[in-house]
Amino acid sequence: MENFMNKLAEKFSSQDIIRANSQAEAAENARIKQEAEQYKAQLEEMKRTSEEYRAILEEMRSDAGDYKDQLQEMKEETRQYKEKLEENQTKIHDVGVQVYRNVQAVIEKSQDRNKEEIKDIQNRLETLQVSVETKNSALLPLSIITILLVIVDLVFNILRFLGII
Repeated sequence: MENFMNKLAEKFSSQDIIRANSQAEAAENARIKQEAEQYKAQLEEMKRTSEEYRAILEEMRSDAGDYKDQLQEMKEETRQYKEKLEENQTKIHDVGVQVYRNVQAVIEKSQDRNKEEIKDIQNRLETLQVSVETKNSALLPLSIITILLVIVDLVFNILRFLGII
C-alpha cells in the first residue's frame, strides 16, 4: 500500500491534492448551498401554504359560525311554524265542531218540521178516510135501494115481455 501511495504521491503533487481538495470542498459547499436554497424555498412554500390553509381554516370557522346561527334561526322558525300549525289545527277543529253542531241543529229543525207536516198529512188522511167512510155508509142504503129498483124493473120488463102484464 505504501507503494501505491508513493506512486500516487509522485503523480499528484501536494499542490494538486490541495487544489483537488479545495475543488471538492467548493463543489460540496455549492451542493450544500444549493440544498440549503432548496430547503429555504420549500420552507417559504410551506409558510405560504400554511398561511393559505390558515386563511381557509379561519373562513371555515366563520362559515361554521354562520351555519350555526342559520341553524338556530331555522330551528326557531320551525318551532314557530309548529305552533302556528297547532293553532290552525285547533281553529279548524273548533270550526268543524261548530259546523257539525249547526248542521245537526238544522237537521233537527228539519226533522221537526217534517214530523209536523207528516202529522198534518196524517190528520188530513184520517179526515178524508172518515168522510169517505161516512159517505160510503150513506151510499150503501142508496146502493141497496137502487139495486132493488133495478131488480124490480128487470122483473117487470121480463113479465111484460112474457106478456103477463
